[in-house]
Amino acid sequence: MGNTVIIPTDGSEYAEKAAETGFELAEKLDVTVHALAVGNVNLAEISSIGGAPPRTTEDVTEIAARWADDLAENAAEYGLEAKAVVRTGVPAEEIADYAAELDADMIVIGTAGRTGLEKRILGSVTDTVVRTAPVPVVTVRPDGSVDAA
Repeated sequence: MGNTVIIPTDGSEYAEKAAETGFELAEKLDVTVHALAVGNVNLAEISSIGGAPPRTTEDVTEIAARWADDLAENAAEYGLEAKAVVRTGVPAEEIADYAAELDADMIVIGTAGRTGLEKRILGSVTDTVVRTAPVPVVTVRPDGSVDAA
């Protein structure tokens, strides 16, 4: 194993909740935290009438870099060794691929707790990561409860 815990972030409250759990696990396992944010290419070049200007791949990657840096700084405040990692692509694919490349110990990821029709329409990065990651995945629900897959 790679002595790492990957904590993906999208800057959301769900990611923050997962990070708390991930930090606790990283401390107990004495592993390095890889704060991973993905510049989602699906969000690049999107705009709406009267909305924000189109986002480029560089824009979404810059946003992802801020998320990764913030999460790595938070991990360091916990006294953990941490590395900010930014990738560009489809989030679930990039998270699973990065875990394989690192031979990570686990992924700790937040979930919005969607169910039913909302989940089918919106999809779920977390669900895809659980199904495709080559390492164990710990999911953290909005209430802080934990599931492992």
